[in-house]
Amino acid sequence: MTTSTVPAMSAADRAAHRSASHVRVSPEIHRAVARYEVAAARLEELAGLDARCMTGAQFDSLALAQDTMAESRKVLKKAGLLHLVDAGSAVTR
Repeated sequence: MTTSTVPAMSAADRAAHRSASHVRVSPEIHRAVARYEVAAARLEELAGLDARCMTGAQFDSLALAQDTMAESRKVLKKAGLLHLVDAGSAVTR
């Protein structure tokens, strides 16, 4: 006499579960997204500074962040996963 304490899923829940998209990505793609996110955060931080007061190291860091974002976008574009960092993602707020 065992009864399940877990209620059955509704039709809407089952439909949502069937249509859910789960994508597994390679370590290379995961790394590209992570690098992009870190570089985007650094770029946002540095973009708020007055250029007249920036140090040489800050300018170099700004250029490095831009280069890192471009490299990450190339990797993601080649894999067809550019949407992971494009508009609407958490990265681009």
